[in-house]
Order: sequence, then C-alpha cells, then structure tokens
Amino acid sequence: MWSPSTSNVRFITFINTSYIEAENLENVFNILLKLEVVGLLLSFLEFLYTFYLLIFVRAMHFNLTFLFINYGGQYFGSMVSRLIIIYMQLNPNKNLEYLIPLANYVRTVCLFIAMYILPIFMVERCLASFFVKNYEKSRKIWVSLMILSIFHPLVFASAIAYIQCWLPVLFHVISFFIVNIIGYIGVEFCFLYNSKRYKKFSIGPAKFVYGLSERFQLAENIKMCKVLKKVQISILFFNIGCSSILLMDYFEVDIMLTYISYVAFNFLALVYGITIPIIVHFLLPEWQKETRRRVHSFCCKTRAIEEVPKSTFGEKMIYQDHKQEANIYFNQFNKATH
Repeated sequence: MWSPSTSNVRFITFINTSYIEAENLENVFNILLKLEVVGLLLSFLEFLYTFYLLIFVRAMHFNLTFLFINYGGQYFGSMVSRLIIIYMQLNPNKNLEYLIPLANYVRTVCLFIAMYILPIFMVERCLASFFVKNYEKSRKIWVSLMILSIFHPLVFASAIAYIQCWLPVLFHVISFFIVNIIGYIGVEFCFLYNSKRYKKFSIGPAKFVYGLSERFQLAENIKMCKVLKKVQISILFFNIGCSSILLMDYFEVDIMLTYISYVAFNFLALVYGITIPIIVHFLLPEWQKETRRRVHSFCCKTRAIEEVPKSTFGEKMIYQDHKQEANIYFNQFNKATH
C-alpha cells in the first residue's frame, strides 16, 4: 500500500485512515485495531515464553536453535512495529508522524524474512546430513552464521526492492511461492536421504558401518526433519495465504476490497505468529516436559513427573528383553571407543 507521506514507495498492508474516515468507517476500523492489539499483546507473552524455551531448553542442535531464534526475532520486530503503527492510527500525533514510515520499513523487512524463512532450515539440515560424523559433537557455529550472512542481505535487498517499487508485486509473490516450495522439498529430501542411510545401517551390508555418534546423528536428523516438515507445512500455508493477499496491490480492484484484504492479512499474520510456536511446542517433547515442570512448580506440586522411555526418534519404547538390548548397546559403545 502506498505510504501517506510519499507516493513513490509502498509498504505491506498499510491502510490510509483518511479514506476510512471519509467512508464513515472509523468506529469499525478502530474496533478491529483494538482487537488486533489484544491479540498482539497475548502473542507477545507467548513470544517471551517461547524465547525462554529456545534459550534454556536444549531440544535441537545449536544451529537449528539459533535459526529459530532468528525466526522469532523477526516476528518480535514485526509485532513491535505493528503496535507502533496501530498506536499512531488510534492516536494521531503530527510530532510523531515520522514513526509511521520507519515502523512500516521495519515491518516490511521483518515480514519478508518470514516469507523467505523456509530454505534456511533446509540448508542447515543438509549440512547436518553432510557432517554426520561429528555435527552433534560440535556446535559448528559457522553453519548458522554463514546461512544468516547470506540470507539476510538477500532478503533485505528484496524488501527494499518491494518498498521502492523496483519490481512488480507479482514478481515478489511468485518468488515467495518458489522459495517456500523449494524449502519444503529440500527438508523432505533430507528426511528420505537420512532414512535411507539409517536403514542401510540397520539391515544393510557390512560396508555401511557407523559408530554410535553417527547413528545418533542420523536418528537426530530424521527426527528433526519430521518436526520441520510439520512446522513447514504450517508456515507454507500461512505464507501462501499472506502472499496471495498481496496480489490485491497488483490488480485494479475497489479500494474498499483492498482494505478488507489488508485487514485480513494483518489478522492472518497475527494467527500465524500465535500458531507456529504452539505447533513447535507440541512437536518437541523437551519443551512439553519443561512446560509441565513449570505448571507443577506454579501449582506447588512436588510430585515427580513420570517420563515414559522413548527411542531416539521420540517414540515410546516397549522393552522385551532388557539384557539383550543392553548387550547390543554396550557392544556398539565398545566398538566406537576402542
């Protein structure tokens, strides 16, 4: 949407309130803004708890955690900038009008990060598959730093191109679709590749010999790919939905219909921000365990939380012969350490 202060830039779903006032829809618009504020504040509380889990609960490799923190960081920036925009629309102040384009710039860049986010998880899992022998032993911080050092400049340049109208909206929407689909297919490929290697380890010929660390990393790759596939389906759904709404800027439609689509975009983005952490929490047993511990602690219950033994894939284990399984494990351990 075109900025109210300039005519040669556009921002994602910015609504000019002067048109709303001219149509006598100010009351309805203000109610929607206040509802959005309530949702954003609830989302902020959820964000703080999710950030706590990412920092203090180790549920995945450091690099993957760092990428999720980056993902959450863009939502925080988008959320704060959106709150500033809403505040300025509900409480106009000429002395603070300069905040509107600044907040719109920040929000647009952050939304572009969200739209292009899927490939960074794909690249990280591909590198985890390549360095299967020692990836879990070492943080390999350079992996996440390399990914983000390439990702952010490209996304920032794309966002500026959108704001400055250097490229048509249709180009950006198509690129969103292509990048998201590539990201999803890439994780699916990593899942199939690691599953095939793990199967060869289990029942294949003798030449496929892995130590315990390699076997653990293969299992971890498979487990995290399963998690990422489910998370990516949700991200893909919201990204395609939000991107499709942006096409309203490309086609010539009634301005009221365009503004309705913008309101839909803002609420869809809000639901997006609230839903993804819930899905990730549901998929990570470590986060669920910490949440249960916090709830028990808050309720002043000292009873120990029973944990069901699980396999390396997070599945419930059924023990048939404890002695046999123990012998298999320690035989593998001795081979790996001698």
